[in-house]
Amino acid sequence: MKLIVCNKNEIGINSYVLKVNNKAVVIDPNDYEEIVTAIGECNLDYIFLTHEHFDHIMAVDRLRDRYKAKVIAQKFASEHIQFSSKNLSKFSNIILDFMNKTISSPIKEFIVRAADITYLDRYNLIWEGYNFLFTHTPGHTKGSSCILVDDYLFSGDSLFECCDTDTKGVGTSRKEYDGITIPFFESIKSDMNIYAGHYPSFILEDKLKARQKAIQIFIRRPKYTNLFVNYDDFNTILDNCNFFVRNNNIFIIKKYTNFYKFYYLINNYKNLNNLNDFFGLYKKPIVLEIISNSKINENLYTQIGFKHYKVYSRYRTDKKNKNFDMVKIAKLEDIEEILKLINETFDPLSDYIPNNDELKELILKEEVFIVTVDYKLAGVSIYEKKNKNYYFRLSCVHPNHRPGLIGYMLASTTPQNGENYSTWIDDNNLEAIKLNTFLGYKEDGTKNYIFVKNEEMR
Repeated sequence: MKLIVCNKNEIGINSYVLKVNNKAVVIDPNDYEEIVTAIGECNLDYIFLTHEHFDHIMAVDRLRDRYKAKVIAQKFASEHIQFSSKNLSKFSNIILDFMNKTISSPIKEFIVRAADITYLDRYNLIWEGYNFLFTHTPGHTKGSSCILVDDYLFSGDSLFECCDTDTKGVGTSRKEYDGITIPFFESIKSDMNIYAGHYPSFILEDKLKARQKAIQIFIRRPKYTNLFVNYDDFNTILDNCNFFVRNNNIFIIKKYTNFYKFYYLINNYKNLNNLNDFFGLYKKPIVLEIISNSKINENLYTQIGFKHYKVYSRYRTDKKNKNFDMVKIAKLEDIEEILKLINETFDPLSDYIPNNDELKELILKEEVFIVTVDYKLAGVSIYEKKNKNYYFRLSCVHPNHRPGLIGYMLASTTPQNGENYSTWIDDNNLEAIKLNTFLGYKEDGTKNYIFVKNEEMR
């Protein structure tokens, strides 16, 4: 049996053509012309539907009329394709806008004739010596089903590699998904090849046991990564980030206020390819940071769509500078002014700007220093203690007090219980380099290369 994936359409739908000798079946037909080309000289016997949504049924009636093919669908799916409000074609442009999909012309609302063969829970079809098992898997829609044949499972929108199935819209049911659909996936072979309605194919076990596999991969320490954390912190990341496992590689997206950060754990840089579907899930800029003490190959990242953004160098010192009376430890009531100043000063894509909760914690640890003039905030600096070392996180002065000595006083006032101090400085920020060098900081050879994807979405 030959499998052909048809996904050249503008909205990224996977339609599948299965061919045996001179006969074919089609699953979830979207683009009529592409599917006809894939069918070639074969006769189309059947059209299988995994669910009722418009993007998976757009070519059904044209194909069935041309080839006299029979349509097989779950009972509810068959009912819903006959109404534009239930197959969602009535709302297609709103949905595509939400999905951040741009198409050449709007999709007009449409209906599809009822299926020729329907079933409620299960249906078996023997076709050209192959046994097709149709199983009702509700959750994403009332009429969702999966189709199992050989070592292939066609999951429609009931299971994806890099994101969770939507069970929050009209006609969805998280209860049915957890109670019926997930147990079905757990009942079949873990090495099953999953062919979903969107995105690349994947191995079932990589999805169902993603967390366990991610931990195993982390413990084995892949060759290449930009995520340097301990075991406990890694588990926390898995709890709070979107991630997926593919062929013993881990890909992670961590959400920040106005952007995301991308982390990877891989054994070959080629594994960074084919991640566009994963990146396409996010409508805000994605930041990629590479910390290295040797020159990196920037082409590895630009070829997957990231643009060079900035380079920071790390500076260190063991020198304790003197304190100034004007520099005070910040108090909780200063939070609003501090956040306003640092958010107006720093670049959120490259500078480590604390949020409200993080800043509160830093103030309680007495790691935030301020200077006030006429009872108004004139400048702030933040140190962050890590073991016996301090990381000089940021320092800035209000525009009304530049130039002047306030920046010098803030940079000079270091916590006295540290053994070493480090800071990252933009290679293009000559003033900061000059000041910190004067204060005893020396470049240690480690650089942070920052790349950004979707910067135009800021």
